[in-house]
Amino acid sequence: MRISCSRARPDRGAGALGEFGSLLRACRLKVGWTQEHLAERSGVSNHAISMLESGRRRPRLSTVSRLAEAMALEATDRDRLVSAVNTPGSAARPGVGIPPSRPAELQADLHDFTGRSAVTEQLASMLQDTATGPVPPVVLTAISGTGGVGKTTLAVHVAHRVLRSFPDGQLQVDLQGTEAEPTAPHDVLARFLRALGMAPEQIPVDADERAARYRSLLADRRVLVFLDNVKDAAQIRPLLPGAGCSRVLITSRSTLPGLDGAARLTLDVLEAEEASALLRRIIGDAIVDAEPDAAADALDACAGLPLAIRLAGSRLVARPDWSVRDLAGLLADENRRLNVLRVEDRAVRATFAVSYRNLPPDQARAFRLLGSSPGPTTSLGAAAALLGLPMAETSRLLEDLAATYLIEHAGVGRFRQHDLIRVYAVECAAEEPSGDRDAATDRLLSWLLYSSEAASRRLYPGRRHLDLPSVEPTCVPMEFAGFDEALAWSESEGDCLVSALTAAAQTGRHRVAWQLANTLWELFDLRPEQPGQIRTYETAVASARTLDDPEAESWALNALGAAHRAARRVAEAEDCLLRSLEIRGRLGDLRGQASCMGNLGYLRIDMGRAAEALPLLERAADIYHSLGAIHPEGSAQLNLGEANKQLGKLDTALEHYQNALRRFREAGTEEFAIGRTLSNVADTLLLLGRTQEAAERATEAYAINTRLGNRVDEAVALEVLGHSHAARGDSAQARQRWEQACVIFRELAHPRAAELGETLRAHAPQL
Repeated sequence: MRISCSRARPDRGAGALGEFGSLLRACRLKVGWTQEHLAERSGVSNHAISMLESGRRRPRLSTVSRLAEAMALEATDRDRLVSAVNTPGSAARPGVGIPPSRPAELQADLHDFTGRSAVTEQLASMLQDTATGPVPPVVLTAISGTGGVGKTTLAVHVAHRVLRSFPDGQLQVDLQGTEAEPTAPHDVLARFLRALGMAPEQIPVDADERAARYRSLLADRRVLVFLDNVKDAAQIRPLLPGAGCSRVLITSRSTLPGLDGAARLTLDVLEAEEASALLRRIIGDAIVDAEPDAAADALDACAGLPLAIRLAGSRLVARPDWSVRDLAGLLADENRRLNVLRVEDRAVRATFAVSYRNLPPDQARAFRLLGSSPGPTTSLGAAAALLGLPMAETSRLLEDLAATYLIEHAGVGRFRQHDLIRVYAVECAAEEPSGDRDAATDRLLSWLLYSSEAASRRLYPGRRHLDLPSVEPTCVPMEFAGFDEALAWSESEGDCLVSALTAAAQTGRHRVAWQLANTLWELFDLRPEQPGQIRTYETAVASARTLDDPEAESWALNALGAAHRAARRVAEAEDCLLRSLEIRGRLGDLRGQASCMGNLGYLRIDMGRAAEALPLLERAADIYHSLGAIHPEGSAQLNLGEANKQLGKLDTALEHYQNALRRFREAGTEEFAIGRTLSNVADTLLLLGRTQEAAERATEAYAINTRLGNRVDEAVALEVLGHSHAARGDSAQARQRWEQACVIFRELAHPRAAELGETLRAHAPQL
């Protein structure tokens, strides 16, 4: 609805400005607004409106437009206000003669824009901020991210959402920040001044004067300035408004650390649901629904990068004879993937290349070599080994690459590359001499092997460890102060270590492959949920056979048997352990035979054949005792306790558990084995009816196992504590402990979950 207001008598001010002020005041009162209301609705400051109504300030046409639009004035009243501004003799300030101009330079929005709803709302809210005051702030919003992640697309979409908030128009420029010669701000200013209505012959030659005139023209206007593809903060400082209600939207492949006062947003890849929705918008629901598995594979290859998804979808649209499976098959081959993700003048490879080709030589080398780093993430230490550089210099290079989004932070001291960027980095590695690439890989594998061996010795000091040759002077492996530090490192590097030994085997470095697998024994034993256990030891067996090294093969088979047992693959486990035992018998490796016997005995217990386990475990314990191997003897005693408990010989079981506890403490063993043994002691004491003693041991066990993350034995201790509470009549505490234990057992798919569930149900009426 438009509001009409009659001409008012000029009762304040003088001349044309007084008449304009009176007319403006009459219009405002007609709609029933205070000056504060009009300021809030129009974006013109309350101070400015007061000055206009008193006739002490001459308005700009853009300001009149904003005020009229806010009050929804009829055309006749709008014309009266404009006429009052343009009355002859009413202007006496710089800028007279510049015709009003409302630029509308924003490019078209994508009709199939998909996802990003939360970030869209966040950005729109920033741009529509209506903070006012004597000098309203200029809001700078910077979107950064890697090439192809959709920065410009998002910015344009958001800009279209907020167009009504910028009645004085939009300015847009691609600053070519990734090119060898980015666009000069001096040239952009000339273009912006023309768009804002300045005649070409009036545009100053001096750069500072151009920037000053630009800021003057924007001071009383509400314009959206979109600066796309910015190189750095220095490039855009001259293009920023000085004050007023204009807003600036910026995109860059840099984090723009030198841009003060900007609200920053880093754009990440699309979530799985958003990626799927985008593909559906491009190729249609019916095509995706016809081949959902193939569509999922294609999206996995695109790794959430919007540009990649668009190009993959465009390929299908352009080739109706292709199935989604055809596309997914092409994308599955990393050597061809970037070739597939190219349509006419758009290509994923090209968007990465514009960032890569601008890197200094040392950063370019680091980028190339990082593509060959195994695992989903790379630690700072591993990167330093790969690059053959000191940690401080490596850190600087990685931070520089992260600032350009060619790598990403993945936690403290860890980095990763987007899947497609890694593929591109591997392509670029062809620029590196082959000898240098091989040397880098050898440095990294050596660092991982010696660091993992150092962690292994801290985690299980009593185990027989590798006898590695002296480390090369250039290799500086990790050192660990104790169990916790070694375990934390092993967990953080676990995926990388598994990937590294696979890569070592694939490149013919078979000795490193089986040795790395050896050092992972402790991690897999302490963290059985760590993925890749069976694959790791299968690779180790194959590498040992390639080397024709029976000792290595026997070790790898023994470890593989334990891995199969943990996965409930009983037949495979037994076969591996028997083959390992046979090899170690031929080699005369007594201690190795004891290790196999111990694992076979543990397997028999799992199979419910404890009677068959006893002679194997007793023989293993005797061998270890004769060799003075205190920690392994403790492990054999622990398993003997389990076998006797299964046979119902609880007193004998308790004796073996207590023997194990003494051996572990005598050996100065890490707390993990002690915590595990204490849980077994507590469980057995409970079965013997010695509830108070059981509670004491369970309390010790719970504290140790909880701190070390040994969830199985933590749950056992909780179950025992629950029974001790129940025996004392504290039903609420008993149920709480049992419920905690049941959650853990269920998460680990442990057989005790069902039994404990029955206990909870049986006690429900009393509790």
